[in-house]
Amino acid sequence: MNEEPKISVISACFNHGKYINEMLESVLMQTFQDYEVIIVNDGSTDNTAEILQNIAHEKVRIINTENHGPAEARNIAIREAKAPVIMNLDADDKIAPQLLEKAYKIFCSNANVGIVHCDAERFGARSGKFEIGEYSPDSMLGENRINSQSLFRKEDWQQVGGYSSDLIYGLEDWDFWLLIIELGREVVKIPEKLVYYRTYKNLKDCRSGRRKQDRMKILESMVIIFHRHENHISAFPGAWKKFSKLENKFNNENIIVRFIKNQLNRYIQNYLLNS
Repeated sequence: MNEEPKISVISACFNHGKYINEMLESVLMQTFQDYEVIIVNDGSTDNTAEILQNIAHEKVRIINTENHGPAEARNIAIREAKAPVIMNLDADDKIAPQLLEKAYKIFCSNANVGIVHCDAERFGARSGKFEIGEYSPDSMLGENRINSQSLFRKEDWQQVGGYSSDLIYGLEDWDFWLLIIELGREVVKIPEKLVYYRTYKNLKDCRSGRRKQDRMKILESMVIIFHRHENHISAFPGAWKKFSKLENKFNNENIIVRFIKNQLNRYIQNYLLNS
């Protein structure tokens, strides 16, 4: 590639080697061809490295690293990205052929657009619309309303300091979108299903294990998010007061259990249902 690409599609992969070619094919089929693909093998223990070694395409670059987790793996890819617009695409998911073209036109039409997202469809073990709710500035205070497979500007990623590696279960996405929104950037949604999320059969076992193992980590991550975005949250009456009351009783196990049942349980269910 002689000229710098317009879009860098970045993909962090941990033990999803068997899906990489399917993901990559969906990118190579784009109607918009001025892009590059950067795949980060995030310390996979399956045959990901072998599969990546067999990929030979002028648009694709491979980076092998130790395991850092999805947030830092994305940051590694974005640091190497040559394009001004970034798209995150998980290694087990796919995109429709028109996505990059439609999204890039939106970025070009308005210099203040910071995020472009779209509707999504599930495939694999389950099908149907990926339910994430409709975006609005206040709705983002309660839970993430922008799917992870969205596009943003590299300059904004640089300004906000990238994805936060201390957050888990997609909370790094929520935090990252809030940071960009707080720059004053606009969010634009393409009202079409142009992203496809893979779902898995072992949902029940995965859900049970994750709740027991990580519920406190998730709660801690949400505390971090609320503190980090205090100014945004405090702009809406009652939001910060509600959270402060929760945090003051953080060490009370009964409060934690109730909170998990009322909010985290819903978040985990939604996250796993769409994974």
